[in-house]
Amino acid sequence: MKRFLMAIALGLIMCWTVSSCSKPNPEEPANAYLDAWKQGRYQDMYELLSSDSQSSINQQDFVNRYTNIFSAIKLNKLEITTEEILIEGDKAYLPFRATFHTGTVGTFEYEYTLPLVLEDKQWKIAWSPSLIFPIMHEGDKVRITQHSAKRGVITDREGNQLAVDGPVYTVGAKPSAIPDIDGFVKALAPLIEMDESAIRNILNQKWVKDNPDLFVPIKNLPFNISEDCKNQLLNVKGVMLSSKSHTTRQYPMEQAFAHVTGYVQQINQEELKEKSPEGYEAEDLIGRQGVEAALEEKLRGRRGYTLYIEDKEGKQKNVIAKVEPQNGNDVMLTIDPDLQKTAYEALKGHKGSVVALNPATGEVLALVSQPSFDPNIFPVGVSPSSWKTISQDPNHPLINRCVQSLYPPGSVFKPFTAAMALEGGIITPQTVVPEAQKEEWVPSPNWTAPPIRRVPHPPGEVNLRNAIVWSDNIFFAWTGLKIGYKDFEAFANRYGLGTSLPFILPVKSSQVKNDTTQWSDPLLANTSYGQGEMLVTPLQMAAMYTAFYNGGDMMLPQLIKEIRTASGQTVESLQPKPWLEDVIPKQHVETLLPILVDTVEDPTGTAHKVKIPGLTIAGKTGTAQVGDKKEEIAWFIGFTLNAERPLLVCVALEVPAGEGDIKLDIARRMFAEYYR
Repeated sequence: MKRFLMAIALGLIMCWTVSSCSKPNPEEPANAYLDAWKQGRYQDMYELLSSDSQSSINQQDFVNRYTNIFSAIKLNKLEITTEEILIEGDKAYLPFRATFHTGTVGTFEYEYTLPLVLEDKQWKIAWSPSLIFPIMHEGDKVRITQHSAKRGVITDREGNQLAVDGPVYTVGAKPSAIPDIDGFVKALAPLIEMDESAIRNILNQKWVKDNPDLFVPIKNLPFNISEDCKNQLLNVKGVMLSSKSHTTRQYPMEQAFAHVTGYVQQINQEELKEKSPEGYEAEDLIGRQGVEAALEEKLRGRRGYTLYIEDKEGKQKNVIAKVEPQNGNDVMLTIDPDLQKTAYEALKGHKGSVVALNPATGEVLALVSQPSFDPNIFPVGVSPSSWKTISQDPNHPLINRCVQSLYPPGSVFKPFTAAMALEGGIITPQTVVPEAQKEEWVPSPNWTAPPIRRVPHPPGEVNLRNAIVWSDNIFFAWTGLKIGYKDFEAFANRYGLGTSLPFILPVKSSQVKNDTTQWSDPLLANTSYGQGEMLVTPLQMAAMYTAFYNGGDMMLPQLIKEIRTASGQTVESLQPKPWLEDVIPKQHVETLLPILVDTVEDPTGTAHKVKIPGLTIAGKTGTAQVGDKKEEIAWFIGFTLNAERPLLVCVALEVPAGEGDIKLDIARRMFAEYYR
């Protein structure tokens, strides 16, 4: 009997154990459901729903609903933290917290309870809309609205708008007012450079067919289109022009400031793929050149979003999350509008650049490159004909020659060779080079390069003063050979050559010589007067000359005067600072500065044409040969000694050989306009 009772007890224990082992665990399907949600596997989520849940929503609608909601809010990551599951017979409940990281409404979180039911010995999810968001009920919908933000305004130092959001002309029509669709399409297509099929597709949209009296936008054009263009468009029967349909970026000063402001353009697919997590969308504009590109992160506005629940009546019920729109920062430049316009007008018809600085602070007062372009053609989508004109122009109007063109500096480098030689004890102000009495010089009997030549100048001793005033190549070739390769390159590096110039716009790096070239006497002699393989941008050359104004310190060129939030709070403001300090000892600056003044004041000086009565200007001319010597780079760099409003002007022109004197007319005009 005892054995019989023990057998029964053992059997009951085994039966209970087997039953316990075979009973399913609700945590497994619960975690599988949540993992599938985190990974966006909505079809797998549906497979875990109870039969009642699946009868309330079919698989396609379930998948579409989750896909549409979480793609609309740009869900980047979903984090889920679970608590201890609660089991009550055939029901179970798993509390969890979901944290949503989105590209629209930021990060928000909700507390959930995931209900499960036991069906045919399997735990299933008892789904309802509250598992999308806990505040949802049957019949509710999730909505997200977008709130636009403005791009920051770019102004000159006086507050004049250079880049601002504004209206454009939209070419469109009311279909009911078009007398002949075929004639309309054929006449309009070539005027706006669109395919006829593209225009037809717009007019054949369902909403257009359903609303023939509504204005249908077809293409946006810049706000500054000509009157002739407007008249041609309006001569097409049915065409309407609207300035209230679309807003985009405007550049009111057009070509005069194009290389400073740059322009914006619609983001391309490659950029969108990279920048979508930052909030960019397919129709967004992004900075392409100039300040628009350099300060894209500060200028761009961040759109706002409201994520909310809409009830059966279409009314907003609950706000899930909200991010306010953030307008971009406003940027004030250091540019003097009158000086910029003067430089632009003076350069018309020429190829080259003008840089104007305040040599005491480094503020860029003018930055003009010619030929230029109209930046207004880009925000609305540049037309094929306009792009062909710009991209195939042999004069490359899109290049900002102030910062992207590398030129041999020619004779404007001579004062720096003089500074090297003075500091190295190679020369004194009284040093005379007899070899410079001749118009050409062969430095040694075994010289294999062409002779060193100078331009004709008045008779007299060629000492340091006269060598700079008359721009004597032989004096500086002789001096450079005395300095030697090693010291010459070390001094040039100290003056910033071979160093990247820090600036808000990209500046091409200068060089003393090519990296692969070995020094030789002919190369050193030619480099000493700014030829050889030496290359530098006009902006860097202008910055180098600030050393003569500041007792040996080169000021850092700066283009940004102030950055403010849309509410007017100052974020950044200009702080003048040196780029390179003590590059030329002060005593040698004091030796060279009067000589640079004499170069303008002396009637025999190469820059005398720049002289303006009552104004003291220090300056130096330069002519650099390029290519086959049919063209040259005509330089002038000069600055006033005015303590309150000093001005430094750098002119660099690409001209036919022998036609570079126009540089002096341009420079004189700049000084005269600034101080009138």
